[in-house]
Amino acid sequence: MAKLTKFCSLLHSTCSMKEAFEAQYGANHSIPSAVSTRWNSTLRLVEAFTDLDLQNLNVLLETQGHKGLCMSAREWSHLKELVEILAPFLQATDLTQGEKVVTVSAALPCVLSLNSHLTTMLNTTRHLVGFIKALQTSLHQHFKGIFVNVRMDVPAQLAEDLPFGDNLYLMSAFLDPSFCLFWLEQDVFATDEVKNEVKEMLIDQVLAQARKVPLPDSSSGDDDQDEPPAKTPRLFSGYRKKGAKKTTDHGSSVRTELHRYIQVTSEEDGVDCLDFWKRYSTVFPRLYPVAMRALAVPATSSPVERVFSHGGLIMRPHRARLSASTLSILIF
Repeated sequence: MAKLTKFCSLLHSTCSMKEAFEAQYGANHSIPSAVSTRWNSTLRLVEAFTDLDLQNLNVLLETQGHKGLCMSAREWSHLKELVEILAPFLQATDLTQGEKVVTVSAALPCVLSLNSHLTTMLNTTRHLVGFIKALQTSLHQHFKGIFVNVRMDVPAQLAEDLPFGDNLYLMSAFLDPSFCLFWLEQDVFATDEVKNEVKEMLIDQVLAQARKVPLPDSSSGDDDQDEPPAKTPRLFSGYRKKGAKKTTDHGSSVRTELHRYIQVTSEEDGVDCLDFWKRYSTVFPRLYPVAMRALAVPATSSPVERVFSHGGLIMRPHRARLSASTLSILIF
């Protein structure tokens, strides 16, 4: 990494190195600079660097008088493995920091999928085994609440008191048709009995929320007027009315709606979460409000931080008298 950082510094600050690089790889080929506050920019830097041809790169460095920066085959293999290990982390970062899209539902699937990825990499990596183990340990510690909720870790305390132990992460993933219960089948390392226990627990949580949704008032009072009132009171007349009154099993209908949702998501492929619930809002009238509440939560504070960053770039001291119309032009 020290060699890589030095090479990128020379590439972006020395004209001779830049000209030699463009002559070797073309003017359209470049290596991005790393931003100290964004780890993913460093990974993109390493990824772009390892896309170069090693032999041509070493020839370039020797020609420019920087033989000490030449990469050995072992060092090159280390960097290649690093990119392969961290590439899914880059994808997860971009996915959970998105704007104008649902992000909280991706938190739990991302964590479980990253854990599966690291477990797989342990069997294929040659050099960075210790790095993978450290990453996996950190992942389990940082997101311990998620692993406890899916029964992949033994709780030392209540899951609600652990980091990311809120049931929102389970419910939002379930109510996103892109994930539903697929993460439970693929990335939860447990027996089928434990998986069924997690599934039933999750369904009960969603049912509890859905049953709080009031039913639409479809009765107009006509049922009471179907039978003309008796001129004289009759004994046990209330019995007949009670037996004839239409009843609806709210709990049963909610459960049917939930199982129908699971069936529909298994048939959908590559569906957008918000578009799905817009189309099925009348099909799943009780699940729809629950989904809207759960999916409205942002997974990270990045979108809000970007708003303040943009505001800091626009509202400079020498721009203190910007009108509303000028601001709208600058923002949009």
